[in-house]
Amino acid sequence: MQLALATYRLRFIHPFGTAHGLRDGTDAVFVRLMRAGNTGYGEATLPPYLPYDQVSVYFELNNYWNQVGACEKHTEGLPPEADRLSPPARAALQMALMDLRAKEMGRSVESVLTGCGEPVENALAMVTLGHSEVADIDRKLDDLPPTSVLKVKLGAANDAAVLRHLRQCKRRFFLDANQGYTTVDQAIAAVDALGAERVVGMEQPFAKDRWDLHMVLREQMDVPVYADESVQGMAELERAAEAFDGVNLKLMKCGGLDVARTMAERAQELGLRVMLGSMSESSLGCGAMLALRSHATLLDLDGPWLLANDPFVGLRMEAGRMALEGSSGIGVEVRPGIGLEFTHIGA
Repeated sequence: MQLALATYRLRFIHPFGTAHGLRDGTDAVFVRLMRAGNTGYGEATLPPYLPYDQVSVYFELNNYWNQVGACEKHTEGLPPEADRLSPPARAALQMALMDLRAKEMGRSVESVLTGCGEPVENALAMVTLGHSEVADIDRKLDDLPPTSVLKVKLGAANDAAVLRHLRQCKRRFFLDANQGYTTVDQAIAAVDALGAERVVGMEQPFAKDRWDLHMVLREQMDVPVYADESVQGMAELERAAEAFDGVNLKLMKCGGLDVARTMAERAQELGLRVMLGSMSESSLGCGAMLALRSHATLLDLDGPWLLANDPFVGLRMEAGRMALEGSSGIGVEVRPGIGLEFTHIGA
């Protein structure tokens, strides 16, 4: 087995604003594994609010491979040594290995991971509107594919004006404040501005350690409250039902599709709704997470439609539903001529 790595800057079509700030793109590290004529790909996306960056993840993977090597340990899955990697680095390597193994079997990652023969289409797909000036909203919406649910980033000074403008939109809404609110009244006012009957959920309105505020909010409104930053791993998931109705699972937090599957199954056992999220990954990372759609209520995997230079193709939106073109592996391929330059690692 051979490993190669590539660094890349995913660029947004429009600058993307959240309560974390405004950015024009996201740094990423892509992984390529090759064995006996088959190739698997993985992705680590690294927004600036994570405690890891492109350089650290690249060298993590480089050092790991030089120490562990292309040995029999990677035949069926990642060896225990991989658990010492940061979550983004492990997620990228595990994704590439799953893509490779599924292609070797002539099956989709979804069927290998979940045992589902045919894709399950119950989850609602969303597209995201970042922080915006009111005058720019309609233009941005025109660039996004039609879905039944629009995810709206909140926590900006003009929230009230944005929500008033969105009343004319025919979609339902999912509201995400990214820890940008400090009072329960702020969150309730945002829901009331659109009408609770049109809001399918609200995500992480308060700081990740304010479980008390999330608990009060859930008691005071009927709209489901989802955890994001408050749930980083299994430990937080076990107590999530105290304050939340659902949880947003992301590969860059979980550390791999195998961990994400375990967390999704446990969340359902705890009575929590599951949203599959992303950190603006390309079609590769979002397509990989789509393999868990049978566990989900909501799909927040719209990164490819926000990007100007997606290096992969094969993920599409059809009548508000997400679909993959490929029938084996993750279901996507490298976009021809994109300039994704891989460097071979190891001997």
